[in-house]
Amino acid sequence: MLSSSSSLPVAFCFAGQGSQYFHMAAAFLKTYPVFRKWMDIGDRIVQNAQGFSVLDIIYSDEHGISDPFDRLEHSHPALFITQFAVAKLLQNQGVRPDLLLGASLGEFVAMSVSGMLPFETALRAVACQPALFEKSAPKGALIGTLASASVRSQSKILAESTEIAGKNGASHCVLACRKADLETVLGELRRLDISFQTLPVPFAFHSRWIEPAKQDFLNTVSGLHFETPFWPVWSSCLCRDVQQADGRHLWDIVRQPMQLQATLHAIEARGGARYIDLSPTGTLAAVFRQELSEKSASEVVPLMSPYGGDLKRIEALFPASP
Repeated sequence: MLSSSSSLPVAFCFAGQGSQYFHMAAAFLKTYPVFRKWMDIGDRIVQNAQGFSVLDIIYSDEHGISDPFDRLEHSHPALFITQFAVAKLLQNQGVRPDLLLGASLGEFVAMSVSGMLPFETALRAVACQPALFEKSAPKGALIGTLASASVRSQSKILAESTEIAGKNGASHCVLACRKADLETVLGELRRLDISFQTLPVPFAFHSRWIEPAKQDFLNTVSGLHFETPFWPVWSSCLCRDVQQADGRHLWDIVRQPMQLQATLHAIEARGGARYIDLSPTGTLAAVFRQELSEKSASEVVPLMSPYGGDLKRIEALFPASP
């Protein structure tokens, strides 16, 4: 359970592409009716809009946890619905946020949980994105590396063939490149003895290579109406909280580099938080633990993992019964 003696605000944290896997949050689905309710609601919305069942895909018996979950039209709504449903589960059990932090796709989740965008509106916007990029943007890749953002200065190949798609920490950045350059880039990372992981996405989000999809994207979201959020929404695109948004901000979320490190430091400068990581893999918690100062009073709480233990971790958060 979170420390009751601390006055730290509670931050719900939502991640983007790369944190999905088949059968994620399966224990929550079997145990908590409120989680199942929101997963079912999201599933119906996607079925009506896109013609397939997200639940059937996430929990398919044909796929194991280690199989690549890399079809964007499936993983985009799956990640959104799962993280939103976990947030609703926590709230139903008495764990309420004081602020929300999103990275990439996670920013759409944060805005929806905060009340800035209705659940169905945000989910439909997320679910239609893959087709927009498929229509206009060239194939690309995102590569998570255990290296600082200065890695591009170490190599002419990296400097010419990649862009920084995200700065997660002092020794963790995400590179974007075209699919045509991927093997060359990976070979260069091996030569430099840099550990990396290719993320399961088919486009170079957060880079210039998705610019061809800009107008179609803006046309799709131009009519969306945004409300004032119930809780501050911290954008890892802007490194600050967002009180007002529009369609252009939604484009910036997918086009501009993720600045998770700077956003975390900005929250820490205000006194820190209890960071509850709602991503399926606990990716954000791992980054935060590496990045936080030893003097920080902040707490970092992962909830989910492909390796199990989800029920034990989430139940440790719930307030004790009177």
